[in-house]
Amino acid sequence: MKHINIILGNHNHQPVGNFDFCIENVYERSYKPFLDIFKTHPSLKFVFHYTGCLLEWLEKNHPEHIDELANLVNEKRIEICSGAFYEPILAMISDKDKHQQIKKLNNYIKNRFNVSPRGMWLAERVWEQRLTSTIAEADLEYVILDDTQFLPAAVDKNNMFGYYTTDDGNNRLNIFPISQALRYYIPFKEVDMVIDYLRTVATEEGDRLLVLHDDGEKYGEWPGTYQWVYEDKWLVKFFEALERESDWIHLTTYSEYIDKYPPIDRVYIPSASYEEMLTWVLPAKEQNIFHDYSQSIKDNNDLIPYIRGGFWRNYMRKYSESNRMQKHMMYTSKLVHSMSNSNDKDTAKNYLFKSQCNCPYWHGTFGGLYLNHLRHATYKNIISATKIAEASLYGKNYFRIEECDFDFDGINEHIVSSENEFIVLDRKSASIITWDIKAENDINIVDSLKRREEAYHRDITQNSNNDNANDNGGHVSIHDMKKTFDEDSMKHLVFDKNEKVIGIDHFLLDEPTTKDFQFLNYQETGSFADSLYNSKTITSSDKYIIEFISHGNVYGKSMNIKKEYHVYNNNKVNINITFENTSNENIESYYAMENNMTLLAADAEDRYYFFNDKSNNINKIEKLSSSGKIESKIFGLRDDGYTNVEIKFTSTYDIKYLYMPIYTISDSVGSLEKLYQGSTIVCLTHLSIPSKSSKTLSISIDVSTGNK
Repeated sequence: MKHINIILGNHNHQPVGNFDFCIENVYERSYKPFLDIFKTHPSLKFVFHYTGCLLEWLEKNHPEHIDELANLVNEKRIEICSGAFYEPILAMISDKDKHQQIKKLNNYIKNRFNVSPRGMWLAERVWEQRLTSTIAEADLEYVILDDTQFLPAAVDKNNMFGYYTTDDGNNRLNIFPISQALRYYIPFKEVDMVIDYLRTVATEEGDRLLVLHDDGEKYGEWPGTYQWVYEDKWLVKFFEALERESDWIHLTTYSEYIDKYPPIDRVYIPSASYEEMLTWVLPAKEQNIFHDYSQSIKDNNDLIPYIRGGFWRNYMRKYSESNRMQKHMMYTSKLVHSMSNSNDKDTAKNYLFKSQCNCPYWHGTFGGLYLNHLRHATYKNIISATKIAEASLYGKNYFRIEECDFDFDGINEHIVSSENEFIVLDRKSASIITWDIKAENDINIVDSLKRREEAYHRDITQNSNNDNANDNGGHVSIHDMKKTFDEDSMKHLVFDKNEKVIGIDHFLLDEPTTKDFQFLNYQETGSFADSLYNSKTITSSDKYIIEFISHGNVYGKSMNIKKEYHVYNNNKVNINITFENTSNENIESYYAMENNMTLLAADAEDRYYFFNDKSNNINKIEKLSSSGKIESKIFGLRDDGYTNVEIKFTSTYDIKYLYMPIYTISDSVGSLEKLYQGSTIVCLTHLSIPSKSSKTLSISIDVSTGNK
């Protein structure tokens, strides 16, 4: 009789910063009903990996769920996998942080479940060979990757029914391949089809192994799966089939299989992740080319193993915002590890580790870069860790400046930091790229997102709002699901040329309307918006002055710009901009300083714009989703609720302020959606500068916190 060994596992994760009601919904639709049904089938075995951030939430909200897991561990019905506690991509954090994050989850499992974990889940299966030593030195024996990751190492796809060994230095590690076939079969195909597939790989020897270890959310939370898995009883039918066929289908665990069978062979796997991730990391045009080419050769079995997409770290190249966030986290990591051992250091490290949760650093069907509440949570934890570390290292009332390559682009930035703020100024566009407000609700007010072309925008431009019919029986897999979208989204498909930061210098042919600026319907006549300025630091008694100078042209006429940022230690920045006409002709132009910032919610009732009218009275403009143009000396935006932050612009004379929301059209599970990323405030004035003359505009930005 033919036999087959099966390892079934769930990876359960919720990102740091996700809303409680969202996690509760997933718990009720996925984690809880799955475990409830599994408990009623006592002959079955299973493997679970819960990330530390989800375990912390469960400890607070549903400790009974963890108690049930502990009972099942004690009954030897389930194996618990370790991992890095807050689910970072290990390749993007320091070696110290790698070891300590894994150790943190190892210790939790030992203390809560009374077992020492023997292996780990690798976040997003992002593999680099040197991780072999990281994992082995954490006293773990195995890791789990996708079977497609083995193919470029010339491993025969018909010889992946087991596990492999690899090594790095003096360290050895076992690697289990996850079956892509099972990922696409379970739970999306009829149970009989799954069992029939298992028959095709069973052998008389009975030593073969198939692994399915995938997102637990696919059982109930993914679109349409709750009805399919629970209401239509797919999971019950599947478990009953496994029990019925238990004479030849043997459920096991990683540890049991290692103890019984040796590895198939030695392997060295190239740096990679799962197949979809390697596609998502590519730029839009290349992603579509890659997708179309992959489809054209999908029947060529000789080529497919060697056709791969990109490399995970290139998310830092594809998205400058991801790079800034990751480099900020690494900067803070260095600060935290420079602290003397203390309770404060432990607290700072925990904030740091939370900020390393992978979700906001990348984008695909699942990645959370486009979700501003996840980015905000990451920055909040970075800022919280930074505050503690800087206070420890620099003492009270510190106010310091340094010049370093903050974002690792080969060009030094200027960092000004105090107990109230952390500001990074960039020579590119002479702009503020980070402005952390250190308050009760820490926030980086420059955490907006550039509007970029994405590969999935092709569905909108080709107007292909497709249905999700499945002609093969079962439920449509999320990997095959066609994305739906609101036709109104098409007008928001505009792609920015410059970063969405503070202080971008534009020179325009005509005075733009708000709509013109929002949808980029203007003609740029200057050469400064994306240029590299020279810079120097001037130290004063109560402030730091960062001076940026650039020589360019407007309408082809030569102009110098000297832009001074006067940075105080109370969240106030004065910007003096001197325009020097060095040509032999008069220069007439509209100058627009573009500023992008966020207070997180476009339609919240407690968030609004304000300005002073001719009588110097403050007026409100409800909601940050509104847009318009106001002539005034004072304009700003405020949050009276969640962050209690006010951002106020004040100019030396009346100028026009354009204000508008920033929306992106981004991929999510099942649909393309319009998301608020921040607000653009444009300081607009007409310039008339005679030959060999100059003009200066001064604008201050004051950020205050607390109730008004």
